[in-house]
Amino acid sequence: MDENEESFNCTPPEIVELATATASTLIPETSKSIYNKTYATFNEWRVRNNAKSFSENVLLAYFAELSAKYKPSSLWSFYSMIKSMLRINHDVDLEKYGKLRAFLKRKSEGFQAKKSSTLTPEQIRKFIDKAPDEIYLLHKVNIHI
Repeated sequence: MDENEESFNCTPPEIVELATATASTLIPETSKSIYNKTYATFNEWRVRNNAKSFSENVLLAYFAELSAKYKPSSLWSFYSMIKSMLRINHDVDLEKYGKLRAFLKRKSEGFQAKKSSTLTPEQIRKFIDKAPDEIYLLHKVNIHI
C-alpha cells in the first residue's frame, strides 16, 4: 500500500466525499466534455492494447500512434487534457515523464502553425458588390451585422 492509499484509508468518509466532489470541479465546466472524451479515447486505446498501467511507455506508445494522425499542436492539447485527468483521477504526474515530453518537443520541431487568412476591407466590399444576392444574400446581411 503506498502512502497516498494509506492516508486515504485513514481519512474520514465525509472528507473523502468532499475531496472527491472538489476534484471533479478542477476541470473547467466549458471544457469538461472535451477532456472526458479525450480521456475516454485514451482509456479505450489502453483496453484495446492490454495496457493496464499509466506508465511512461504506455503513454509514449499512445502518443506515437496519435502522431501519425495529428499535428504537434493537437498532440500538446491531448497531452494537457490527459495530464489533468490522470492527475485528478489517478494521482499520476506526467511532468515526470521526460521521454514523453522529449517526444512531443521533437515532433514540434520545425512545425509552423497555419495562420488564418482574413479578408481585407476591399475584398469584403468587392464580395458585397459583386456576389449574386440569390446565393449570398444571407452572408452579405451577416457581414453588415
